[in-house]
Formats: sequence, C-alpha cells, structure tokens
Amino acid sequence: MPYENLDDPAAAGGRIHFRHREADDDPAGYVTPATLAAKGIAFAYVDATRVDEYEALNSLGQQLRTDHPPYDPAPPVGIDGWFRFMDDLETMADRETGMVIVIDNAAALFADARSWVFKLISVWVLQLPRWQRRKAPCHLAFQMEANDAVEQIYGPK
Repeated sequence: MPYENLDDPAAAGGRIHFRHREADDDPAGYVTPATLAAKGIAFAYVDATRVDEYEALNSLGQQLRTDHPPYDPAPPVGIDGWFRFMDDLETMADRETGMVIVIDNAAALFADARSWVFKLISVWVLQLPRWQRRKAPCHLAFQMEANDAVEQIYGPK
C-alpha cells in the first residue's frame, strides 16, 4: 500500500515499491501530491509509456527541482546524466523534507535489460543513505500496470 503511506514518518528511510492493481484498492486513501507539497515532500510522476530515457530523466529533474538539469543520459564526453541526477538527489536530501517518485505503467520497462529503469533504481539505491540517516520519507513507486486512479491522482493536471 505505498500510495497510502507516502508521507508517513513510520515508513521513512526509503523504499522501492512495486504496485499492482488490487481489488481492494481505495484511491480515497491515497496521499495526494497536494498533501506531499504541504509537508515539503518533493514529488515527481512519469508515465513510462509516454517517455524515452532522456525525457524521463529530465522530467524527473524538472519536477523535483534538482540543481543541474538538463541531464544527458549518454553524453559523448563528460559525466553521465544519471550520475549527475544522483548527485542532485543527494543534495536534495539535505534540504527537502522527503521525496517521492511514481513511475506509472512500468511493467514494460522491466522486460528490456537495457531500460533506463535499472539506471534509476541504481542511482536511487546509491543516494538513499542520506535520506535514511535523516529518517525522511523517500519512496520510489512503480505502478506496474495501468491504473486509472494512479494517473488521475498523480498524473499531470
């Protein structure tokens, strides 16, 4: 039940959630982006079916208001954009109350071994200790298949 606990201090310290549609799912209990914002928790939503790697990486950076976008996931020279993004997430851990990322329609990402989702998970795990030391809410939620409630609540307005 990650959507119901995204702002819960008891669920602090960082989690990766893999969410499937469930018969007893109750969107009325979901923590909304407005609630997260009111608590100072940074939030980002990406629909995996509508973005490529570059768009996903830069959409996350823009929504989370990281320090150094745009990011290039495969620059000809210089630092890979995912590592710059990770560095910015670590910096965010020093100034934000918490952070939540929701990746909607994520199942297809896991079918491709070269997918950007594995880079996202890698940088997420590497930057996580700063949030854990502070016991701050830090969630990466993968909505595996389409769920209209997730898009309606977390998707762009």
